[in-house]
Amino acid sequence: MSFSVDRLFDRVLFYLKLLGKKVVEVNKEKYFVKVEDRVNRKRIDITIALVPPFWVTMRGKLLDGEEIRKLGGMAYIVYRELLKLSFRSAEFKFAMDNEYNIYITEDIHFAALTFDVFEEEYNAIPAAAKTFYDRLYPEIKQIAESQKVEIT
Repeated sequence: MSFSVDRLFDRVLFYLKLLGKKVVEVNKEKYFVKVEDRVNRKRIDITIALVPPFWVTMRGKLLDGEEIRKLGGMAYIVYRELLKLSFRSAEFKFAMDNEYNIYITEDIHFAALTFDVFEEEYNAIPAAAKTFYDRLYPEIKQIAESQKVEIT
């Protein structure tokens, strides 16, 4: 199956426009879009990238790796709770990069890239972020306080 990545990228931009999202960066050469969204009055940057040959990936950064490293050995509690949250919620897929940044991620196969699918997968990111900030972030703050470090 062959896909025109340029056309799919234009489709993603169109879908974001339909959803009324605030696009803050577009890189057509690298098939990359950055969107600014809000969850609990907190800014969340969502990156959307086309990754040929088959995937649209979306990521919302939830917690900076510098913050998680401040927790030292207690970070395992955060990881444990993220796994539990992922298990309880079909749409939530948390991930961590090499710098220990924590993300919520969603993926769409090129063949499934319709408006309905895009809207559902995109909206799962702010929904997961809200759940993260409402349920898990207070616990992270509590752990930080017990370790006598400050988390922003």
